Amino acid sequence: SIIQYLFLSILISAGVTIGFYYLPRIVTDGRRREIKNELPFVIMHMSSIAGSGAPLTSVFDTLLKSGEYKSLNGEIKRIMNYVNLFGYNLSTALRNVAETTPSKDFKELLNGMRSTIETGGDLKLYLQNKAADTFNSYKNERKRYIETLATYSDVYTAVLIAAPLLFIIILVLVSLVGNKLGGLDIDFIQKLGVYFVVPAFNVLFMIFLNIVQPEL
Repeated sequence: SIIQYLFLSILISAGVTIGFYYLPRIVTDGRRREIKNELPFVIMHMSSIAGSGAPLTSVFDTLLKSGEYKSLNGEIKRIMNYVNLFGYNLSTALRNVAETTPSKDFKELLNGMRSTIETGGDLKLYLQNKAADTFNSYKNERKRYIETLATYSDVYTAVLIAAPLLFIIILVLVSLVGNKLGGLDIDFIQKLGVYFVVPAFNVLFMIFLNIVQPEL
């Protein structure tokens, strides 16, 4: 009993430690992924608004009022606050937000717009080209992800369906010889596998799929 409780306490402690270590990274990666998946549509929206001749501040203001892009609302609000509340010029506001945003793609967009403004380039043309490139990349990434789903399904079948069944069969065969395996009761190992290990791996697999899949 002492060995069993010690083993369970080690597993729980390891799970809690891993959770505290990876939770901030998971949150940051999730926010970065949400921004990345919304960005193609944001740039297309920006391009259409800028095509009407509206200044960039009006473009950002329109995006905020639309309420369609939840993951980017905070970033856009920060740009508008730098301009309207703190009195920065738009170029400085874009640079400041680009330095702290978790999304590499959004940072590249902001720096590109800032360079276009500072050099007197055509912002409308820049957004049109950026929208086309970003949307093509978005479609290609989703196509690649669909192709990898077949691999994920094979891994799930092998690791989380076939392997637990094989493990139970091995335990049944071992129980015919003795009641213990590695100092632990066979019955305890079976319950640990059925009620803890297999559900934990299923949860981890679902978390993994949620992390790597694109948002609809």
